[in-house]
Amino acid sequence: MKLNSDNILLDELLEKLKDKNLVRKITRTNFDKTEFCPIFEYNSIQPKTKFNHFEVFGEKSYCSIERSLFPFFGLPQYGVHCNGWKKKFDEFYFFFAKRSKHLNDFPNLYDNLVGGGQPSGISIYENLKKEAFEEAGIFQLKKKYITKGNTINYFHNHKNFAFSGIIFVYDYEIYKDINFKNMDGEVESFYCISVDKLFTLLEKKKLKPNAIISIADFFLRNLSEYFPKTGILEIKNILKND
Repeated sequence: MKLNSDNILLDELLEKLKDKNLVRKITRTNFDKTEFCPIFEYNSIQPKTKFNHFEVFGEKSYCSIERSLFPFFGLPQYGVHCNGWKKKFDEFYFFFAKRSKHLNDFPNLYDNLVGGGQPSGISIYENLKKEAFEEAGIFQLKKKYITKGNTINYFHNHKNFAFSGIIFVYDYEIYKDINFKNMDGEVESFYCISVDKLFTLLEKKKLKPNAIISIADFFLRNLSEYFPKTGILEIKNILKND
């Protein structure tokens, strides 16, 4: 099977796979975006994690394929996640986007204020700004309120697919009242939740799984006193990228 293109479309590849009886039925959902993401010449178990966040992403990749294809092959998927937060008096608050009930993946769960896949052809930082507008209607991110977190590689199974994910974590301090407005139809509503209530969301499993990773990274960098020392060491071991 050969595809004569640097950008591989989902429908084109699926037709070729179906002809060879390699897949049965894979369909595109209404929320799937035709978004091309890069494949780097790295092992999926140890993917490339070090990037310049201001350079065009994917220029040195092997090729780019449509994002919807990644789970079928266990390929590493890149994304940017941003914690929205504020501090009032001595208490920290997180801002969450509640996902639409119409989404196929993780409907009605609470997600980071801003998050999305990292496509080819745009820098990580520019993608952060793009997602901030699409997800929460933030027209301009103030640079002085943005903090770059860690880059975290994680693995999980979802709907019988193996996911290798790499998250570029950012924090954005909400320095004034903002009327968040979703632009792409993927978010139902927004919430501001104190740290104490955040633990309730975790207990009730109402947080999107990979959103927890970004929050844990924020805690390790800013609120480590909320955890016992043994807990801190365990979280560091889970999130480290050795």
